Amino acid sequence: MPKVDLFDYIQKSNAILTAGLVIINMFVTFLIASFIYWVYKKTYTGVMYSKNFNVTLVLTSMVTAMVMMVIGTNLALSLGMVGALSIVRFRSAIKDPRDIGFLFWGIGAGLSAGTGSYLIALIGSIIIAIILFVFQKGTTEVFPYLLVIKGSDIDENNLGEIMKKSVQKSNLRMKNMDKLGSEIVFEIRFKHGQDDILLKNISEMDEVSSVNIISYKGEVAG
Repeated sequence: MPKVDLFDYIQKSNAILTAGLVIINMFVTFLIASFIYWVYKKTYTGVMYSKNFNVTLVLTSMVTAMVMMVIGTNLALSLGMVGALSIVRFRSAIKDPRDIGFLFWGIGAGLSAGTGSYLIALIGSIIIAIILFVFQKGTTEVFPYLLVIKGSDIDENNLGEIMKKSVQKSNLRMKNMDKLGSEIVFEIRFKHGQDDILLKNISEMDEVSSVNIISYKGEVAG
């Protein structure tokens, strides 16, 4: 039985993948990943947008495309890659389930573009983007937030009048008082574009020492 060199076998199986094709695959992947980046930014509804996570989506797509070009149709390499990736552990918790969907979108785009299936990557991404914009339309301002106000001898009547101008609905959730001052927590729903205005107006009250807006996802703006 003739001896088969594993390195030569891998090289022959991937000989069809030229430098030009690699560049085209990576360029197409980058374009689609940039589109995903733009869609994520435009449809984000949280309090604090994470640019780092969005850049990670682009990197994930391009790395996935590279992996697919390495594997190609080689069964031995694909099994080896699965075994290698099985030891990887991701420690960063994803707070928003929506972000998981974007990660899968990035991986799917990388899989498609990396194997030369540009039409699938392009049409699939456009359809996903349209669906996201349809579901996102008109829902940006309905998410509830917690308004945390700290100070001493806070005039609640004056506070209520200020909140009426910027808030659609509010519910008192907690009220604490000690020797150092008081803390009031409201569940609120903003009117369109009124979050910064509300923070500014409340912070200008003489008896208020700090004011923060907290989303139910644990993200803070203040």
